[in-house]
Amino acid sequence: MLNALAAATVTEWVWIALGIIIVLQFAAIVVLAVLRRKNKKPRAANSPGFKQRCKDLWRYFTVYEKIWFFSILVLAVAFAFIFPETDEPSYTVTLDKSVYNVAAQGNFDTLSFEGTTDTYVLCHIDFTEADGTEHSYSLADISKFGEWTVQPGDSKEDVESMTLKLGLYDGKTGGVEPFDFAIDAGTTISIECYYNGDEDEPAPLVVSLFDSASGNKLIDGAEITLEEGPNVQVNSFLVSAGVITFLYVLDVILNIACELLISKQSKWNFIVSLGVEIVEIIICIVCIYRFATMAVTLLFWIPCDIISFVVWHRHPDRQQEELTVVKKLTWWQDVLLVAAIAVWTVGIGYLLTLIEVEGGIFATNLTVERIVCYLDAAASAVGIANGLLILFRYREQWIAWYIVAILETVIDILAHQWVLLILKAGYLTNTTYGYIKWTQYIRRHKEDSAASKKQSIAQKA
Repeated sequence: MLNALAAATVTEWVWIALGIIIVLQFAAIVVLAVLRRKNKKPRAANSPGFKQRCKDLWRYFTVYEKIWFFSILVLAVAFAFIFPETDEPSYTVTLDKSVYNVAAQGNFDTLSFEGTTDTYVLCHIDFTEADGTEHSYSLADISKFGEWTVQPGDSKEDVESMTLKLGLYDGKTGGVEPFDFAIDAGTTISIECYYNGDEDEPAPLVVSLFDSASGNKLIDGAEITLEEGPNVQVNSFLVSAGVITFLYVLDVILNIACELLISKQSKWNFIVSLGVEIVEIIICIVCIYRFATMAVTLLFWIPCDIISFVVWHRHPDRQQEELTVVKKLTWWQDVLLVAAIAVWTVGIGYLLTLIEVEGGIFATNLTVERIVCYLDAAASAVGIANGLLILFRYREQWIAWYIVAILETVIDILAHQWVLLILKAGYLTNTTYGYIKWTQYIRRHKEDSAASKKQSIAQKA
């Protein structure tokens, strides 16, 4: 056990740390729930039952709020059917050594896909030397991409996609350093890939392997079809497309419920928000993206939700206990907030571009991946500001919601997560509603305070 921990990579240590944080946070929530249950007052004899509580909950929301909630819900379910996530199984293909040109000499360091007329994506390559020594590489180790897309076409990118240099990619120079072993006729090669075209019956992937120095070919135009057999293994899904779609819809439902409760100045929004955080962490892990958002959710949002619930519980409105007293920032606080968000976006965005991961939603498009790194950093920065503004009950949290919604809309479009666009539409409409309600409350609260002061002065006089 100790030896395994000592050999763990930085990435593995990060996942271990995140796992420990999740367990500790879950334990804290359980402890708080147990303590609250112990301190709970006995139920009064005339307290409402479950049926009456449901009726009270229904009456708690206005007609507009009910229409808004169920409209977003129906649209989310509809989009889940119109734009469903699709399963793209991966296959591990072991190149048939019977097609090797055993007379060819050299270190065969280049894969060519000339002759391929359909679109395939390569994820992983394994080499086994004649003596049984194994070498395993992700495409992030070999190229600047997390995955390599073989894309037939006439553009420069399409032409370049048809040739893959084998070696260790150097991110600083952009070059590829040779492996510390030779690829020859005794080497067994396995490629993990999946079909990414639109045809029901895809054209085969055509593979050649040659020595870039001499031009000698070990494999010359071998055709590969992704049909399970002795040399083709179908890899099971980590998470099915149906589960991912369900997570998207659940994320929409919980988020709009949370947004609605915030607009009504209800402390219970933070309990619903805990469910939101759990779902969104799972989505980030499954999609292998938005690491800034996932880290902020774990380290900031979950503790912030718990603390915020306690703070809001201690500041009820004097006339309406279900409301929480809210306020607004000064101009200099606004300036400091904007400056902090800008610094965070640039710094964290740059650090995210340095992280190399295998696979994920943006694995085949490095430019989009880097853009999303900065968008994600900005969204996480504004999200932190939003959490603090909610914690201290400032109206400007709605402006932060506007910005987050716009940033995440762009990310969802780039990631083709169409179901989540319904959530962003809900954000934008409810944010307007919540901002108006909080502004009216602040104005009314200010007028009431002024009237109370005048009355107090008059009584003293």
